[in-house]
Amino acid sequence: MAEEVVIGKDALIRKFRRMSEVSQGMTLARTVQVGAMTIANAAKTNIKDQGLIRTRALSRSIHVEISMQSSAVAIAEVGTNLEYAAIHEFGGTVKAKTAKYLAIPVGNYRGSPRKHPGLKLRKTAGGNLIMVDGSGRVQYVLKTSVTVPAQPYIRPAFDEHKQDAIDDMGKAFKSLIMKAAET
Repeated sequence: MAEEVVIGKDALIRKFRRMSEVSQGMTLARTVQVGAMTIANAAKTNIKDQGLIRTRALSRSIHVEISMQSSAVAIAEVGTNLEYAAIHEFGGTVKAKTAKYLAIPVGNYRGSPRKHPGLKLRKTAGGNLIMVDGSGRVQYVLKTSVTVPAQPYIRPAFDEHKQDAIDDMGKAFKSLIMKAAET
């Protein structure tokens, strides 16, 4: 079988239209997924650059999902399912749900203060509540709410890398069409 040469957008589109609808949909979905991965990787870099990483859980949770696919349209979404991810992206106020106060770790202790027996509740001269360990070091500050400033990482990834994503999708689309045409 002689190799067919595709030159230009019109020839590429004609080749795409000769594919079956199933192949078209899969090709579009794979193409969109490539572009979405470009955005997802940029978001992960933003998380690292902004210092939002303590455990890398947020960065690892960024994923790409194909939310719609047909022979004519494919839509990919970049996001995360972590409960606290949105507060970093958009900012907002966090309030205690099951206790009177939020315990904000400021010392060496992590997790709930209930896991650390021997902590003592103290009131500072300014009226703030703190929890100190046996040696008097402050381990937690107690607050009724905390306002977290927006530190967007996904939207800037899209804004700054959409042309890269488009370029990557163009290369992927052409490669996938050429492979599909060979079969």
